[in-house]
Amino acid sequence: MASRTSLEIQIEQLRKKMYKAYEANESYDYIIKISQELDTLLNKLDNLEKPYQSIWK
Repeated sequence: MASRTSLEIQIEQLRKKMYKAYEANESYDYIIKISQELDTLLNKLDNLEKPYQSIWK
């Protein structure tokens, strides 16, 4: 499992990559792909910060 710091670095790198792609008028599909990767990392970070929650309460 990735550490919080590692995830934060990866998130910032992807944010920059997505912004540069937008500025360079890259294809919408390419920007969406980066955005989806970013969402995955943000969800991982969010899960690290939450205590384990059972869905069977």
